[in-house]
Amino acid sequence: MPDRPSSQSRPVKETPDAQTMASAFGPDSPVFLQTYPELLSLFQYVKDVPEVSLRFRLWGTYRPSGSGAPEDDEANFIRETYLALLARLVARLFLDGSPLPSDAEELTKILDGEFFQERYITNFIEEDFFTWLLCHPVLDQGLALMLTLADSLSIYNLSGCESNVLLDLYKRFMAAPSEDDSGIIPVPGWLAGYVLSEETESPVDPNHSVLDPCCGSGEFLARAVRTIKHGLLERGEDAFDTLLLILDQVQGMDTQPLAVTIARTSYLLALGDLVQDFHPPVLLPVYLSGTSTPPMRGPNPELGNAEPVYEFRGSESGEVFHIPENVALSPVMLDWLFDRYPNYLKGAHLRTRGEDPEDAIQAVLVALFNYLAAPKPRTPIPEPLSSFATGVMIETAESLIRLYLNQPTTIWLHILKNAPAPVHLAQRRFDLVVSRFLRNA
Repeated sequence: MPDRPSSQSRPVKETPDAQTMASAFGPDSPVFLQTYPELLSLFQYVKDVPEVSLRFRLWGTYRPSGSGAPEDDEANFIRETYLALLARLVARLFLDGSPLPSDAEELTKILDGEFFQERYITNFIEEDFFTWLLCHPVLDQGLALMLTLADSLSIYNLSGCESNVLLDLYKRFMAAPSEDDSGIIPVPGWLAGYVLSEETESPVDPNHSVLDPCCGSGEFLARAVRTIKHGLLERGEDAFDTLLLILDQVQGMDTQPLAVTIARTSYLLALGDLVQDFHPPVLLPVYLSGTSTPPMRGPNPELGNAEPVYEFRGSESGEVFHIPENVALSPVMLDWLFDRYPNYLKGAHLRTRGEDPEDAIQAVLVALFNYLAAPKPRTPIPEPLSSFATGVMIETAESLIRLYLNQPTTIWLHILKNAPAPVHLAQRRFDLVVSRFLRNA
């Protein structure tokens, strides 16, 4: 990897606002004009590698049908990858103002999310669609591009930046929905502020819960976080309780992968010193999912299933995953369980090198069954799963293992952790439901 250019001689600029970031990193900026063709070239080199082609294909399933020619999809995918990289680096500089590292290990941790997990922010960056740069043939070149972006960001002080610092940048890259796009039109930013301000008859207060089911870049969510944070601290809540209350009270989801990445970044920045200082584990309640509830298979005592099961379909015919209701209703359980699965997927992959594949799969499933069915003290889910729920999760695990043996990627875990959001969000009441988009009558 090339040495990182020195920035010691550069004057440190003030904290950037959204307009500054849009000018410095937008579609007409020297940084983007240099980075985009290099990113596109790397993607062209590995786009037929199974783990990369799968991520690209699954990313495409979240786009509106008929959204453009294949080459347009590739261009959009690279533009979104660029913004996703910037979001990771901005969040890193926000949480830790020390200079960005130049070694491959630390940069990789920022790219795949391990840096944030080590700081108890468990789901800010999951192994999502934009981690294709971890593909071995282009890893070094991808990290070198991150160094270039990191150096461009290093002239700014991002530790105190506003939560909307990426908003204008996101708008410049992402075309706003038109009136022909299913009748959906964007809500102006000023209206977001008005709805969540004290000028309305029902302002957000520390006791209000807020849901944005189509959160876009997270403008409403970030404003709600700031308002509730201020109110809770004003009435004397301590920082830990304030953080936990906000995470419970302000939640959202969106159907677009990049929107969720930017919304989670905006949410994180809005939390401010609540996450910059020592804090309890954070599961950011912004999910990649649609607003419709997935199909449900009802309980059938004759078959021994004591609770409903939700069904999630993959991109290919025959790819079906099931999650029992008690797991689907708990974001913490979803996050914890699916974060354990990579060990079992990789374990099955290793065992197939010296064993019959079917024997290897069954051995790993037995180990996972024993884990799920046993008490798990000192974890977020200390109680064992029921025998029925364990069986459903083992069925899903077997499907995931077989997919992993064919294409060793954990992208499905990212999808399945997020997909049940309509299930658990529908089970609670929110005081205020807002959205960045309105639908024409």
